[in-house]
Amino acid sequence: MTIQDVYDGSRYLTETLNTLKSHHLHIEVGDDFETYAQIVKAGRPEQPLGPPFDPEKQFLPAARGVWIIGRNAKGDLVHTQAMRLLDLYDQTLARFLRSRFGEFPPGGMRIDGDGSWFRSGPGADKITGRTVYHGEMWMKDDPAYRGRGLIDQLARFSFLTAMLHWQPDFVFGFILRSVARRGLAEREGYMHCDPYCLSWKVEGRNEPLDCNMVWMAMEDLRHVMHVPMKQMVPAPVEV
Repeated sequence: MTIQDVYDGSRYLTETLNTLKSHHLHIEVGDDFETYAQIVKAGRPEQPLGPPFDPEKQFLPAARGVWIIGRNAKGDLVHTQAMRLLDLYDQTLARFLRSRFGEFPPGGMRIDGDGSWFRSGPGADKITGRTVYHGEMWMKDDPAYRGRGLIDQLARFSFLTAMLHWQPDFVFGFILRSVARRGLAEREGYMHCDPYCLSWKVEGRNEPLDCNMVWMAMEDLRHVMHVPMKQMVPAPVEV
């Protein structure tokens, strides 16, 4: 990462933070996942903490994990997302996930491991090195925040945070295919997609949860960082 990347990234991070503040969305960032688990339990009961970021199930030292939350003017939790760093210097993401995809299930569901599967796409075969997993994306069902282009800004905030904090080679995440088809991956800024590569068999449900893997390389992060976004965010709603 160049000194220009650091300068531009810091400037855009501040601009993004100011945009979110103008929408009465106050951002907090941390690396203690015991604290994050407590925040989620208290403020997001409808969506339990996902296993990839559960300190009781994963080793998440401060240097390898970051969580981001947003609170409204009353202090209520209205947004979450989190990231963790994987060192894949000796293997590709495809190889890593073929044996360990079971560590990345959705939260709050009983997964049938025998009926679930991961099939690597071309992106997973290319991804290696310092790789960031991005998940826990949640926005409270509130008209003050939903449908107002804020997910675009929030994802940008996380990408800039990851870029400045870790200088990763790649960032990746999983999105339900039903949600991806509504354009969430593009809104978040992801430039690449391996479709239909992950499927979760949920106990008690007839239909599986099929997912796309979305990803970006460092050069993609540099590009997305400079994409104008101001015109995409409507005026704030008075609260």
